[in-house]
Amino acid sequence: MTTIELEHWAPTVEVTAAEMAIAGAAIQWRHLAEQAADLVRPEDFYTNAGVVYGAAVRLAEDGKPVDPAAVLRQLAATGDLARVGGVYVASLIGHACGAGSIGYHAGTIAVDAMRRRLNVASEQIRNLTVPGQFDPSHVDHARKLLEEATRAHIGGATAPTVGELLDDVLDGLERGTDQADRVLTGYADLDSMVTIRPGQLIIVAARPGVGKSVMGIDILRKLCVRRRQPGLYVSLEMSHADVVHRLLAAEARVSLNRFQNRTLEDDDWARIGQVRDRILDAPLVIDDAPEAGLSHIRSRLRGMQRTTGCDLVVVDYLQLMKPGSGGRKYESRQLEVAEFARGLKLIAREFNVPLIAAAQLNRGPESRADKRPAMSDLRESGAIEADADIVMLLHRPDMYEPEGERAGEIDVIVDKQRQGPRGTVPLGFQGHYGRITDLTKRWTPTPAGAR
Repeated sequence: MTTIELEHWAPTVEVTAAEMAIAGAAIQWRHLAEQAADLVRPEDFYTNAGVVYGAAVRLAEDGKPVDPAAVLRQLAATGDLARVGGVYVASLIGHACGAGSIGYHAGTIAVDAMRRRLNVASEQIRNLTVPGQFDPSHVDHARKLLEEATRAHIGGATAPTVGELLDDVLDGLERGTDQADRVLTGYADLDSMVTIRPGQLIIVAARPGVGKSVMGIDILRKLCVRRRQPGLYVSLEMSHADVVHRLLAAEARVSLNRFQNRTLEDDDWARIGQVRDRILDAPLVIDDAPEAGLSHIRSRLRGMQRTTGCDLVVVDYLQLMKPGSGGRKYESRQLEVAEFARGLKLIAREFNVPLIAAAQLNRGPESRADKRPAMSDLRESGAIEADADIVMLLHRPDMYEPEGERAGEIDVIVDKQRQGPRGTVPLGFQGHYGRITDLTKRWTPTPAGAR
């Protein structure tokens, strides 16, 4: 299942036997698939037994019957049967373990998965120590890699008590290490108000053409190009070439229209040449698969975990997401979008990474005198705001008053923040460059109880 081979990477015979034992049991009995799912995840497997096991777990989670024939249909629907092979699936039946052995074999798999993650993390940390490239700030990144690699992923593990957590939390507050994993947007005004951390789902919503894609790409530009932190951009409406055009326009300050119309002049090429190497070496992954769904994003992040890691994910945009092949069918689009929002939140938690999802608003703001959006305008699902840790709504006054005194500005309305204040942060909007800038150090708090 893995695409990388490091020294001492492959597991022992005992581990592969445990994987076959778990998968063999899961494809025959739903209650064993459910029992195993609480202890070990498909991505913890090394062999193709994990693909088969994942199909059985998906059937169980969907409330469907689990048996070898159903698993074969599920694998065929997701396109995995050709890779795994029906003969291999059938062979797993003879290796199945009983209910009493599930915990033992799951523990064997989970421990070896942790070993492999630690193997990858150690290689990444070694790369951070290359002479001439090492920076003291890499120590925090190395610590984060180790923490992620050794974090227990077994669902049945004992949850800590508040007493076990208290000293670590207080120690982090005292030493300031609780801020080490904070991800900055790159806008000083906004960062003074909003705190983005791993595991959070952040919604950036707006009407079409206001600037949600501009903000998503610009935040990643500041993170990956300027601060050299790894990020992932999942584009469901733009090609990778369009995204690169926007990066170049913003970084080189060249009119985006000249990229689109192929009318670049000598001075533009000179500016592009000055920023080329900076963008070339940026640890930014651009995924423009038009049918990207939750499983696709998970797969992409698993690959990044084995190499560079990922400090921020941006999905553009939520309502364009589609269920994967063989995915669950929903009674309504509202339920489907709600499931996507919940799934993105779980991905953020699972991979311990902040995830920004752009979302589209309905026409509600158009009917208001001030045209300002509200959370209730989130299109197709009110469940989006329930799963989000932070909701930021974008509003550009000059879309309604082109010659007004606030031309060239964009308001970021922080309408929800679980661990912080609500308010409005005005920023500069340079649409011709595809970028957003700071104005002044000011933001307006939202009065308590106001909407």
